Amino acid sequence: MSTVTSGDRPLQSGDVKTWSWSGGDGAIVWQLMFSDYAVMGLKRFPQERKASFFCLDSATGRVLRDDFTLISEGELTAPVGDGWMIGLESVHGGLLFCHAFQPGSPEHLGIWALDLPRNRLAWSRPDLAFMANLGDAVLAYRSIVFAGFPERDYFLLDPLTGREIEHLGTAHERPNQLRDLAESEEERQRILLPDAAFDELGHVERIGLGASSVTVRHRIEIGAEGVPGWKATLAVTEGDRLIHEDQMASGEQTPVFNSFLIKDSRLYYIKERERLVSLAIS
Repeated sequence: MSTVTSGDRPLQSGDVKTWSWSGGDGAIVWQLMFSDYAVMGLKRFPQERKASFFCLDSATGRVLRDDFTLISEGELTAPVGDGWMIGLESVHGGLLFCHAFQPGSPEHLGIWALDLPRNRLAWSRPDLAFMANLGDAVLAYRSIVFAGFPERDYFLLDPLTGREIEHLGTAHERPNQLRDLAESEEERQRILLPDAAFDELGHVERIGLGASSVTVRHRIEIGAEGVPGWKATLAVTEGDRLIHEDQMASGEQTPVFNSFLIKDSRLYYIKERERLVSLAIS
């Protein structure tokens, strides 16, 4: 097991072959992102219309933080996004960047940088919207109106503090060039996502890593009450040898796509919506 001190990086680390963690009854593990030593994520409780953040040691599954609720700063202290309309943007070091939404719109609004192991908000810019993680800076913008027309006013922010590094103005050429040069989150976090295909029985997703392969097959099955639903079965193989097999979901109205990935030779998958399982593979 790992030894963790006050939210710092692990001092000692030894991988646990397989671990699992439950987000709680009624939870849906919604989004995952990774720092060097932790898996961080957002879980949602649809019946209560609540969402909160969690952080686990990626090698052992040890809980570093759970049920972290993002509260707005200022005179009105209330959950950001009414405690529900929030999502993840990116990571920088140990910070997790998240967002709310513009009222009545799918567009993002606000940037909050969370230090989950230390149970704190590192910085926030509720007035800006996230555009890209450039590594040494965050590209962000403020929506403004000039002569009756909407425009974007662009800024570069220090990712550790949220302070303004440079004001780029409203010209869009340089911001677009910077955004185009930014790494994708898959590249930044060094994660492998599945490729999708079909076989004779339905949908198939697969990730290959060296001699190992992770395959999820999505099939329609008839439940006990005669109602059809989607079932997802995961299999990990090394060559022709089956290493691990599990049922990820059953009785779903639609296939549960994009519910597994590989990061640093560990498989992560979501089981029955509320449980995160991790398995070391070669």
